[in-house]
Amino acid sequence: MRKAFTLSEALVTLAIIAVLLAILIPVIDNVRPDKDKVYYKKALYDMQNAVANAMDSTVYSIAANSAAYWADTNVGDSDFCKSIASALNVSGNVDCENTSSYSHPNFITTDGIRFWGLEGKVFNLESGTRTREIYVDRPISESEFRTVAGKRGRTEEGLKIRISYDGKIDTGTSEEENYDYENDLLEDTDSLQASKTQ
Repeated sequence: MRKAFTLSEALVTLAIIAVLLAILIPVIDNVRPDKDKVYYKKALYDMQNAVANAMDSTVYSIAANSAAYWADTNVGDSDFCKSIASALNVSGNVDCENTSSYSHPNFITTDGIRFWGLEGKVFNLESGTRTREIYVDRPISESEFRTVAGKRGRTEEGLKIRISYDGKIDTGTSEEENYDYENDLLEDTDSLQASKTQ
């Protein structure tokens, strides 16, 4: 009765396992979702809901036909930022008064998305400021920083979202506003374009 594997059987088994790993590891890497894509889509969805809630809030319901005019003189400098933060699930402090950046965001949501660029007067229709860029990003470790910077082509801005005075959210155009990376993250831009026209 045989009680052990021979050396040749063990080597063949190890060779089969090595071949399977060589095939499976690249496949698994391709299936794993891009972190930027996941966080950016989540941030866009959250921002669409937050802006819709802000437009329905009493802060912006100044008149029936001007609820979306966030540049109205009755709206304070930090009201937009505070209203967006109150519509999101924020973790920790909300700072809508000071200049913000990735290191010092306006707020961070419980799922780790950093939001900044929301402080100050948002729109001024008289001077033609009808859109505003805000920035979002996920937590990035020091070891990942160089890789992310290379993929995006920039590091200091984070991922951009454009907000219009009438509450529409979009990613801007690649030609004029350098939204190449953001638009590449969206597999189906048609759904976002459809929400802009509603």
